[in-house]
Amino acid sequence: MTLLLAVCGWIVGGIEGVHQALALSAPGPNGSAISHETMFRWFGVRLLGPAELPELFSILIDVCNRARLSRLPDIYCLPGPGDMNAYALGGPEGAAIILTEGLLRRMTRDEIAGILAHEVAHILNNDAWTMSWAAALHRSIELTSFTGLALLRAQPSGAPNSRPLAALLRAAPSIAHLLRLALSRTRELDADATALELTGDSRALIAALDKLERHHAVLSATACEDGPTRLLRSHPATSERVGALLSLANGHSSRAT
Repeated sequence: MTLLLAVCGWIVGGIEGVHQALALSAPGPNGSAISHETMFRWFGVRLLGPAELPELFSILIDVCNRARLSRLPDIYCLPGPGDMNAYALGGPEGAAIILTEGLLRRMTRDEIAGILAHEVAHILNNDAWTMSWAAALHRSIELTSFTGLALLRAQPSGAPNSRPLAALLRAAPSIAHLLRLALSRTRELDADATALELTGDSRALIAALDKLERHHAVLSATACEDGPTRLLRSHPATSERVGALLSLANGHSSRAT
C-alpha cells in the first residue's frame, strides 16, 4: 500500500509528491484505551468487574499471563442476547475487549477462553493500530489518485503517457481496498495461530469458530468461501481458519512426539 501511494504521489508531483503523499499517511500515535465513559457513549457497553464474573476474569488473567501482556485489558459487555461477537480495541499499553451478551451465554468455558485468547492476540500484535494505519494509507491513496486524475484531465489531450497513468490512478483506490482486506485476513489468521499457542486447545477454538459461523449464517447470507468473492472478505473463510488451526495443531503434536 505504501508503494502504491508513492507511485500515485510521483504521478502527481514527482519526488516532492511522493514525500507529501507519504506524510499524509504517517501512522498516528498508539494511544491508550479510551475511557469507560467514551466506551459507553459510543457503544452502549457496560464495564464488567472480577466480582461479577470471577471465572471470566480468571480465564483472562491466565491468557494474559501466557501472552506476557503487562496490562490487563478492560472487559465490556454489549447488551443483546441474540448477538454473538467479540472485539478488541487498543494495544499492549492499554486495551479493551468487548464481548456480546449472547456470546457469554452460548459459549462454553473453553470456547470463551479461545475467543479471549484470539482477542488478546490482536492486542498483543497491535492489530488495531496496524489496521488504522492501513485505513490512513487507503484514504491517502484515494485523495492522491483523485488529485492526479484532476491534474491529468487539465493537461492537453495529446499529452504522452497520460492514458496508462490515468488507468493506474483510477484503479489505485480499488487495489488499496483489496490490499487492506488481505491484510485484515492475514492478521485474523495470525491471531488464530497466537490463540492456539496461548490455549493449546484447537478443538475449543474450532468449536467457537463453528458456533460463530452458524450464528452469522442465520442472520445473513454468507459469501461464497471459494472463488474471487473471498477477496472481498475482511475475515478468512471459516474453513480456511479451521484448516490452518488443524495444521498448526498437528505440527505441535508432531514436535511433541
